[in-house]
Amino acid sequence: MAANRINYGADSMADNQPSVKLNFTGPVAWIRLDNPAKRNALTVDDIDAFAKQLGNVERNPRVRVLVVTGGSGGTFCAGASLDQLSSGELSVGQFEQLTNRLASMTVPTICAMNGNAFGGGAEIAVCCDFRIGARGMRLFVPPARFGLVYPLAGIERYVRRLGPDTAKRLLVASEEMGGERLLQLGFLTELVEPDQVQGAAARMADSIAGLAPLAVSAMKEICDSVAAGTLEDQRARELAERCRQSKDLQEGLRAVREKRKPVFTGN
Repeated sequence: MAANRINYGADSMADNQPSVKLNFTGPVAWIRLDNPAKRNALTVDDIDAFAKQLGNVERNPRVRVLVVTGGSGGTFCAGASLDQLSSGELSVGQFEQLTNRLASMTVPTICAMNGNAFGGGAEIAVCCDFRIGARGMRLFVPPARFGLVYPLAGIERYVRRLGPDTAKRLLVASEEMGGERLLQLGFLTELVEPDQVQGAAARMADSIAGLAPLAVSAMKEICDSVAAGTLEDQRARELAERCRQSKDLQEGLRAVREKRKPVFTGN
């Protein structure tokens, strides 16, 4: 990461939840899942902490991009805790609320998959706008192996993001895939060496953070609405008009004339 970044609180943790950490590097928020002993499987407490930190990101006006990643270890996320799902302490609905919230973030989201992803860990990645994977990683979604039907919202998300053929390979056939195949099928945006995942995510996040935030968020919303079949022409026109009337557009055009990098404020 660039050495000249302004740190807004890089040491801040997820309210004493050591398995879910939140930090900010400039306008980029990072949520890290860091419980390698459990392969970053999410318990009830972890899901609550994750959701709370998404709220913290949403309320921070300086944030322009969110990166979700894993900490140490070779697994990005093993999904919801099977022990707690089996005991009834954790419900599928609780995990679904988390993924729905992540998928609806207004700022662009990047999943830096520093290792393997299983079950709900794969869906966390699918919830993000961009996915960077590590060479040698493995991914599969196991409900069909247990005799379960994946939650409806998750199935819809897989189909929208990846298309029905790839969704069926992951859900119906419970096919295990490596990084190269995931890149080929469009699940991954980029595939890099394991020690380069964080850097690749940081570069992408920095690039997006330097763009006009009103235009970025507007086009993200419109793209998501088109994919979901919920696009409203009036809403799209309002978003476009807001950008057309913005100070950021004036700044962007002025920067082109002056041959310099624009400084956007989101106004």
